[in-house]
Amino acid sequence: MSSPFIAVLALPLALQGAPAAPDVSALSDLPIEQTAAPRCGIAFALVSRWQKADDPRGADYPDMEANGGREFFVRSMARLMEQQDLSRDALVALIGRELDALNEDEAETKVARLMPACALMKESAGL
Repeated sequence: MSSPFIAVLALPLALQGAPAAPDVSALSDLPIEQTAAPRCGIAFALVSRWQKADDPRGADYPDMEANGGREFFVRSMARLMEQQDLSRDALVALIGRELDALNEDEAETKVARLMPACALMKESAGL
């Protein structure tokens, strides 16, 4: 389940060594104020994956690599790691589970519903 944005693995060394916190098995386990940005980051990562694979589902979106999607993903995941005291491995597992949930047959519809709000969130972050 490689994602073009698993560059989150290159987060600062201080975050990489963070001790494991209680297991967060899904973003839905967290308060809503901590889930919006990570959900958008994951949606951007999925669209980027589609774009890199020339999957038509990614064609209607701006280039996620060039238009701040990657940076938004990295920032939101770093913030989530810090807020929840997640280890790098726990974060990668959480991202994988969320991507698996989005990769169901309705992924395109789910991402399309998220994108208007996510685009605004990315823009308000200056990306």
